[in-house]
Amino acid sequence: MWCGPHITATTRSLPVRVAGASLAVLLVALSLTCTRASAGTRYIDGVSDQSLPAWDGSFAGSPFASFFRSRWSRAGSGQISLARYVVQWDVMTEPSNGPHPDGNYRERFEAWLEDARGLALTPVVALTSYDRVYPGSPGEYLPRLEAILSRAGAMGYPIAYVEPWNEPNNQGRESAATAAALADSANGLCEAARACTVIAGDFEDRADAAPYVQAYARALTFEPRIWGVHPYVSVQAHSDANLVRLIAALPVHGSGQQIWFTEIGALYCSRGVARGEARQASDASYLVDTLLGDPALGPTHVFYYGFLFGGHAAAPCTAAGGQDSELYASPDVARAAARIIFRATGTVVPSRGAPASAASAQAAGAAWPPWTAAAKAMIEPVPDSVSAS
Repeated sequence: MWCGPHITATTRSLPVRVAGASLAVLLVALSLTCTRASAGTRYIDGVSDQSLPAWDGSFAGSPFASFFRSRWSRAGSGQISLARYVVQWDVMTEPSNGPHPDGNYRERFEAWLEDARGLALTPVVALTSYDRVYPGSPGEYLPRLEAILSRAGAMGYPIAYVEPWNEPNNQGRESAATAAALADSANGLCEAARACTVIAGDFEDRADAAPYVQAYARALTFEPRIWGVHPYVSVQAHSDANLVRLIAALPVHGSGQQIWFTEIGALYCSRGVARGEARQASDASYLVDTLLGDPALGPTHVFYYGFLFGGHAAAPCTAAGGQDSELYASPDVARAAARIIFRATGTVVPSRGAPASAASAQAAGAAWPPWTAAAKAMIEPVPDSVSAS
């Protein structure tokens, strides 16, 4: 493993001065990172899509699901081998009449389990709270996680990887100490069952992430083999400064450990503002050409958030909330970002029609199908002016 200073565009633009303050800034910009012992992926190999069971209204009869299976999934001729779902931590307290894309939240989660299994994808589950009700203690959390794992196993689709708490420094809204305690509980359960592996962290690359990461790592009672990060700010800012600082804040700067981009998306629309296909494609290019091309970052796996919004609906994107990172405007219309992400493997995905109008993605007051409650909360707003400091 090679360790050395990580030179970024931000670093190269710094004036060469040796005065105390300037030198301190330079040393931060040259945060020590290490090339991973094993080469990282150069392409998206995971799908994180809450609406997968409702593609074309229902996965079972979905032409897009058939297209995804043949063109995107590893079982076909594609690149996707993992599937990720962010589930309400106490989902198993709801009743169930079996998997259903239009059922209650538990039934929709069970539909995801069934459909992802049908695609032969390795399952990854992250826990969170969408209703602002949080586990009061690890003792309350643990049986809920155990119930999720047991149900998946009973359905013949045991969960391979567990993210104990999704994005605790943003969407998940947990203190570092609490998030670490949940991770400890999940790791104990996975080790005892010998059936799953914990992905620690799941941090968003906010400018203030490093102190949170350090506090979280200090509070852990085990040494994670895998750390999850969500580089949304880096992708939108086209700067890896925040991400580099986050990784440098991990124990031994993350060396000897795997880094997974457990969630990332390029935004077509954000909070009612249509950024458009060109900006979405530019962000996708930065992701695959710059971040995934950097051996100092070297993510082992990368999950893209949002392929196709379900229920024949446009992803809700209004000033009141919602963001659209979907790769497909409709089942038969690929956006430019899809072609960029697909071409990373040396192949081409065709666009078969005109892009959907921005107006349809922003329709004020448009009703959300009931199963999209989880999707609404997933991508938190990135500041209009993204700071890398």
